[in-house]
Amino acid sequence: MGKKKISTDTIIRDEIYPIIENAMNTRESYYKRNLERFIQYNHSQLYDYAPIDRIYWKKSDTNNYFNALAVKEVDILKIIKRLYYYYDDEKQACKDPFSISQLMVVRYYMRKNKDNETELAAMYLAFSGKFYASCHYKWFRSFTPDRRVMDYVINHMLTGKYDLITEKSVFGAIRKLVRTWISTYKNQLSDDKLNDMDVVYVIHQLFERIYSFLRNIAKLYFQAYQEKKYLNRESDNYDSDSGNFRIAGNNSTQAAIITEKTVNYMVTTSVSLSRCVAASAKGVEPTEVKAIFENILNDSNKLLELRDVINILIVDFMRNYPDEKDIPSNIKFIDHSAKAKPNTKDKDLIRLKTIVTSWLRTSSRYRSIRTPNTLNNYYKAIILYIVLCVNEANKGD
Repeated sequence: MGKKKISTDTIIRDEIYPIIENAMNTRESYYKRNLERFIQYNHSQLYDYAPIDRIYWKKSDTNNYFNALAVKEVDILKIIKRLYYYYDDEKQACKDPFSISQLMVVRYYMRKNKDNETELAAMYLAFSGKFYASCHYKWFRSFTPDRRVMDYVINHMLTGKYDLITEKSVFGAIRKLVRTWISTYKNQLSDDKLNDMDVVYVIHQLFERIYSFLRNIAKLYFQAYQEKKYLNRESDNYDSDSGNFRIAGNNSTQAAIITEKTVNYMVTTSVSLSRCVAASAKGVEPTEVKAIFENILNDSNKLLELRDVINILIVDFMRNYPDEKDIPSNIKFIDHSAKAKPNTKDKDLIRLKTIVTSWLRTSSRYRSIRTPNTLNNYYKAIILYIVLCVNEANKGD
């Protein structure tokens, strides 16, 4: 259970902060470039008018951060494991090397009285994996919000007392929250007497504020969702020609849940070479398939396309096999998804083919192939890899 809580412990201040301070003194420009990349990569989610799409925090984000600082994550973790609470039931943010290190970056800028840098550093922490990303998943665990329902919430349920309305974006609302947090705890966090219990308290305060921000919106969202309230935009087209989600409402929800679990699984695990081998037929190089998926998972726009592709595959199977229940592990799902549909007029399937083909064309090897069978096998390999991920991500459901 770890050692007894001692209020005077100062391990974070005395051992982790000096490491981060030294790194920032020599590699601040690298740190700032990495932060800029994070903001650019997640721009659409950060500046959306509501918390709809997830911000995915991947292992590569943590690796990029520590590489920028030229600090070894394992060295920070070794120190963290000596903290009084490490083996207790405590928030993951309090045990996470990135979270603790980035909080020390916030402290670094506070002690230098660099207000703009302090705010940006705190925003980076706020939107990271153990804070906003984690809270968003807790409130929208099974599937991300339907934009039409959220539009109704924004236009008819949220009032001017909500920061999301006054600040007009997720980024703006979290920035206002962060500014209050900074002004409240700056003296405590920058003080020479900062101890480990202070650090835990400050982390809890930031987490709880973000959690409450999302909770207040989520409660209204699910109220509207249950009451089937949503805005119908003129651009929406759900007629019989569109092919979009032409399945019953409960099936649509199930499809969304399977999709979201699959996306979460794919972005939080490494691309499996063995799964690429299993998906690859004659003429297909598994390492090339692996490279294509790594490219997809490191591009925010392609991640959105990936969600579309997964959802289209699941919905298409539901429409064609309405009596089948156990979709992820169903051999029919694998066979149907992998089967070529060259003459389809379904707009969803046409969109799926367009997306997958665009992914394949990022590969110089694929672009050089002239054999139709090999081209088809590459296309099939991409689909099969996704289908296998659907199966793995939804085991036991």
